[in-house]
Amino acid sequence: MFSFLVIAAGLCLLAYYILIRPFQHWSNRGVVQLSVAKLWWGNIKATLQLSPVADGLIKLYEQFPDCRYFGSYQLMSPMLLIKDIDLIKQLGVKDFDHFVDHNQLSNEKCDPLWGKNLIALKGDRWRDTRATLSPSFTSSKMKGMFNLMLECAEHFVQYFQHDGGSETVVVELKDVFTRYTNDVIASASFGVKCNSLEDRENEFYMMGKEATNFTGFWRNLSLLLMISCPKLANVSLVEELSSVHIAFSILVCGCSAQKYAGFSERWWWEI
Repeated sequence: MFSFLVIAAGLCLLAYYILIRPFQHWSNRGVVQLSVAKLWWGNIKATLQLSPVADGLIKLYEQFPDCRYFGSYQLMSPMLLIKDIDLIKQLGVKDFDHFVDHNQLSNEKCDPLWGKNLIALKGDRWRDTRATLSPSFTSSKMKGMFNLMLECAEHFVQYFQHDGGSETVVVELKDVFTRYTNDVIASASFGVKCNSLEDRENEFYMMGKEATNFTGFWRNLSLLLMISCPKLANVSLVEELSSVHIAFSILVCGCSAQKYAGFSERWWWEI
């Protein structure tokens, strides 16, 4: 009987440290948060994709109408959600030096496409990369980019005028604007023209769609685990180069080769 009580007490203590204590980070610091039960249910819904992430964030936001900020969790990793605009400005401008790093989206060896992305870099690497990209967004470069966006917009309008004429055209807005955005990125960033509305399965669009596809239980779970527990991304010792990464690497290398060979007249390479 005594042994049973010891084992039961040990299991209860283990359950507390695994299931409850990680969700007391904010409450122990005097920051309001949801109950542990609601936090667990929110994680389950996010992992199983029972509801859109945006809807979950809106509902979470509405739980604390009178608070400037509140605590939440990404799986077991604590995160602070800020609602007050003045506090956001203070953290984003005045105290920016204390909040410079991003969450690790992926391991560079396993997924270089996301692991080396600007929003995944930290410290000096982020500063160096940002300094490299900043000259591409001066007022003159933005004007050149606007012309490319306008060209894509004209093709966008012409497609529907030709396709529907004077009749009403019913479309899925997310799909058509995703294709327009794809054409703008391809044209402005890579110098590639691909009319995704007409050529609906062009390689650039399909690769971009695959690179930003986070649907599916296992893919969503692996993403949440890597964000919440970055060390798990280092478990794999084998470098996995996906077809998406290879395709974009070839595209970037081709653009760089044209730049240094002097063949390109695109404004964004004339830095």
